[in-house]
This record gives sequence, structure tokens and C-alpha cells, in this order.
Amino acid sequence: MQILIGAVFAVLILCLAVLVFLGAFRQIAIVEQNQGPFVLLYRDMMGADMKKIGEITDSLDTLLEAAGIRQRRPMDVFFPDGRAEIGFAIEGVSEQQLKDLAEQARLKEIPAQRCMLAEFPWHHPVSYMLAYFKVDPALAKYRAAHAYQKVEAMTLHGDGVILYLQPIVAA
Repeated sequence: MQILIGAVFAVLILCLAVLVFLGAFRQIAIVEQNQGPFVLLYRDMMGADMKKIGEITDSLDTLLEAAGIRQRRPMDVFFPDGRAEIGFAIEGVSEQQLKDLAEQARLKEIPAQRCMLAEFPWHHPVSYMLAYFKVDPALAKYRAAHAYQKVEAMTLHGDGVILYLQPIVAA
């Protein structure tokens, strides 16, 4: 019986350690910063099916790799109505490369704008799930406290971090 209790305790400690590592207990700080502009290469998607997001991201990553575009970071835009634009923020791309890419995916420029910004550590795909439960409520609370409208939210991968950006629009 003591062995069983010890094993359960060890598993609980391990789970707690993993949750700490993934950022589950991290406080979410919201700051306002100017962000952008971004050139977004993307494909449209309805809903937030993580499997579909991964498939679109992988296919666009392969496309960008084949085109020789190295300056890219995964970037997704999620709209309040359930639509999403899944893709990459790209830099250092020639006009010809943009034309070639536009034949296989959609392109748009996201202008420079003032945004609410939050960070969450990226260690594993589960990080997105944890971040959703941590960052979305923090953004909602901040929006309500400052009388901002709910508009699209963007995620942008950095080095070991997911940046959550939401444009500031006064209510």
C-alpha cells in the first residue's frame, strides 16, 4: 500500500512539475505596444481545430521552405465569428516571390497598430491549450477594464514564446 501511495504521489509531483514547466501557473501581464506591420501568408479556416491548424501550418512551412524564404514565424489570426487565418509572418520577400506565393496561398498586410500584448511560454503543443485558458480571460478582463472592443486576436511565435496580440479598438 505504501508503494502505491508513493507512486501516486510521484505521478502527482511529476504532473505538477510539467504544468509549472508549461506555464500553467504563470501570471499573465497585458501591456500595450505598437506592433507590425506584418506580411501574412495564410490559408482560411473555420473553427479552431488544432489538427487542422497543424496541417495548414505544415503545408505552408513546406511551401515557404521550397521558395527559399527563411525569415518566417508562425502567425495565426482568430476572428470573433470563428474564422481563422492560419499562416506565417514573412519578411525579406521579393515582389516576384510574393506573386509566386499568391498563387498557392493568400497574402495580406496587417498594418502597424497599437495592440494589447501578452506572452506565454512555448514548450509543446499543449502550451496552446494552456494559453487559451490563461491568456483569453486576461485579455477579456483587460478589454473590459479599458472599454475596448473584442476584435481579432493574433498569435505570433517567437523564440520559446507565443505572443498574443489584439488590436486596440475603443468601444
